[in-house]
Amino acid sequence: MKVRWLLSLLTIIILCLLPLMTASAEGESGLEESDEQLWRELNRTSDTILQYVKEKRYDEAKQLMDYFSKQFLNIRSADYHLSMNDLRVIVSTYETADGATTSMSMSHEDRVRAVSSFRLLVDVYDSSERYLWKGTKESVSAPLMEMAEAYEKKDWGAFQRLFNSFLKSYEVVRPAWHASLEPHQYQRFDSQVVYIERYRQNPEAASNLMETMAVMLSDLDAIYSNDSEDTSDPSLIWVILTIGGAIVFALTYAGWKKYRGQQKEGKIRARRWE
Repeated sequence: MKVRWLLSLLTIIILCLLPLMTASAEGESGLEESDEQLWRELNRTSDTILQYVKEKRYDEAKQLMDYFSKQFLNIRSADYHLSMNDLRVIVSTYETADGATTSMSMSHEDRVRAVSSFRLLVDVYDSSERYLWKGTKESVSAPLMEMAEAYEKKDWGAFQRLFNSFLKSYEVVRPAWHASLEPHQYQRFDSQVVYIERYRQNPEAASNLMETMAVMLSDLDAIYSNDSEDTSDPSLIWVILTIGGAIVFALTYAGWKKYRGQQKEGKIRARRWE
């Protein structure tokens, strides 16, 4: 009777939890859909801004930057899972790109790079497609490889020139990396860049500069090949594990009770035959 009562109670618990699971899933689905629609529109806007800048239509790009700002103000960090760090990176990158559309002293190439960085960052928050920055590996890794070759040849002029080229490419992808990579992965690579920059004027003084560049190239392979994303819902997993654990416990308890009953029955039969 106790086993039947336990199984009946477990069934009631599961039936009570199912509506909550469904409501939670529907609520999160609605929020995710709203997120995707908003970011998809902002992503399209950032793409148009970049095209305008490439075509030197700076005034039109500036107008769209203002439009983007007004749309972005509709986002509340709590609703769209944006941390303070996310907001800081987005605002900083936006301000740089916005300034690039109006700067009279900035070269066209620098304007394109600034807005490209903004474009790649916004794309990170539109999860409908593969990140655009995944297609930038060559622009980041090529100058780094050539830097290593220049270091081996002790061609310090080429080393400086190539490092400048690397920094320009890195600054384009850096905000997007900051937003999408694991913190330890981003910080490891960024600290290596800082290390090289510290010794750039006197590279021979660094005892392990060559090893650092080799590690960076290895890290780049890992960064650009890491396409997997963990999309599991922790709350849903917890519910599943809880229910699954309860079921396993109930079945184990039922089996144990049956086993104990069989043992008692066997002892009683044995006494009768004594």
